[in-house]
Amino acid sequence: MFPFNENLSVNDDNHLCLDGVDLVELAEEFGTPLFVFSEETIRRRAEEVAAAFGRENVYYASKANSNISVLKLIRSLGLNVEVSSEGELFAALKAGFKPEQIIFNGAAKTLRELQAAAELGLHCVNLDSVCELERLRRVARERGVEVNVAFRVSSGVVAGTHASFETAASLSKFGVTLEEAVEVYREALKGDGVNPIGVHCHIASQVPRVEVFEEGAYRVSRTVKIVEDTLGFKLSEFDMGGGIPVTYAKEPINGLPEYFYARIKPREVAERVRRVLDEVLGDIRLIAEPGRYVVGDSAVLLTQVQNVKKKGKDFWVMIDAGFNVLLDAFSYKWYFHMVSASRAGEEHNHPYMVGGPLCDGGDILLAGGQHRMLPRDLKVGEYLALLDAGAYTLEQMSQFNGRPRPAALIVSKGKVKLIRRRESLEDLVRNDCYDET
Repeated sequence: MFPFNENLSVNDDNHLCLDGVDLVELAEEFGTPLFVFSEETIRRRAEEVAAAFGRENVYYASKANSNISVLKLIRSLGLNVEVSSEGELFAALKAGFKPEQIIFNGAAKTLRELQAAAELGLHCVNLDSVCELERLRRVARERGVEVNVAFRVSSGVVAGTHASFETAASLSKFGVTLEEAVEVYREALKGDGVNPIGVHCHIASQVPRVEVFEEGAYRVSRTVKIVEDTLGFKLSEFDMGGGIPVTYAKEPINGLPEYFYARIKPREVAERVRRVLDEVLGDIRLIAEPGRYVVGDSAVLLTQVQNVKKKGKDFWVMIDAGFNVLLDAFSYKWYFHMVSASRAGEEHNHPYMVGGPLCDGGDILLAGGQHRMLPRDLKVGEYLALLDAGAYTLEQMSQFNGRPRPAALIVSKGKVKLIRRRESLEDLVRNDCYDET
């Protein structure tokens, strides 16, 4: 029998359940594709990061999931929020976060975004360059305000995750180098509308080993010490970013990289980084920006089998969810564990090729090599579940191939709530401008 997440179980009908709620019944009632979230799991993960870093020091990375109901839940748990666009800022404010609870990141902030940050009085704006510093300074000066800032400093550490997630490596587009740190802070210390309070050093997403966090913190904190000693001032905050991983692979699968199996707990990361900061910098506030870890394993994506065939030597099943719904599975060849929701208790020992509905040859869900292991004799109409689909999924959905974006539900103490409605066909053309005649 394959392993389940702690929020999943099998009922007497052999159906997969999330927090005790029958997922097959939900699929039949609400249709597929369908995202179903576990409120209990989000609460549990939020409490883990709060216990590790201190509740007031956690800024949830809303890029992972900025659904308003999810943001409201996270706010109710006492966490802060990190945003990286005007849209995410809008959602955070709509969910009830106060400006002083918000950190603004991003490598290419627009003038509108800098203006909003200055006018609202956010906790901090993490700057990517001296160019961005000067743009924000002009905005702040025009409004007669002072904006708290930190620079994103790249540690140069290679995390060992997916190549596209390596944000601190030397060739990354983000931030300034260790060698440039003194000069950028020298510029910031001239004031005139900006107040340097910290440093930001996010390393990567889905970091596979805790030593990576430790090494990144060590390199950047040593540089911060040089900055402080050279310029004669002290920073008050060290923002380590996010990167705490979700364990996507539930069993050994040939061809899957190490980062899919990562098992790191927030407390372990916090203790390692805190130890480095105490040694190098002394008393400084440690901020974390977890996103994936808080919501990643909270959701399943339900999809229905639409076509079954044998082609050559392979058995194929075609489902109604493709990269329009689960972009990472295709753009990054990301692995989401797949199980039968209709026959969850049966042995998953038959190899299938799994294809999505899109008119694109790359619209298939691979597992390291090729095949997915599922119950024998799958039939049209049965439901499958992709696990750990809570992060970077609702955010990346598209209407490609004329397919309305799916609905999302959240399960809370046995009750089911709609948190995103399924789009209609009319929604596909809602923003098109055309002549009715």
